[in-house]
Amino acid sequence: MSAMSAFWWNESGDKKKIHWIAWDKLCESKANGGLGFRDVEDFNQALLAKQAWKLMNEPNCLLAKIFKGRYYAKTSFLDAGKGYRPSYAWRSIVFGRELLRKGLLKSIGKGLSSYVWVDKWIMDGEPRRPFSKQILFDVNLKALELID
Repeated sequence: MSAMSAFWWNESGDKKKIHWIAWDKLCESKANGGLGFRDVEDFNQALLAKQAWKLMNEPNCLLAKIFKGRYYAKTSFLDAGKGYRPSYAWRSIVFGRELLRKGLLKSIGKGLSSYVWVDKWIMDGEPRRPFSKQILFDVNLKALELID
């Protein structure tokens, strides 16, 4: 937060001023005694998650085709790694994808691509994976195999 602190506390070069209020406190809502500032990093990640959502849901757009050819030609967008010498834009979208993953729910449908023990598909307050007390189970078991 050096740029933000420089703006709010008038820091310049080697001359530092005292931060009387912590940044976390400034980001608290006004109702909770803060000033209601947005956390810039969280806001940035939310905007990048929006771009990741677009890449995932519009695979035929030009940007998605370019990234797919370069970074995830043989896998899905959600499973793609950073790749070799990734661009700044791709690294940023991967950062946004982390936030996107936290809120994604899996729709089972016919169960062709839904893994029973890996995917978050149970909703009871928040999305979660099934819990098993068994030590040995098939990690690659698909929901299709459970449906009659």
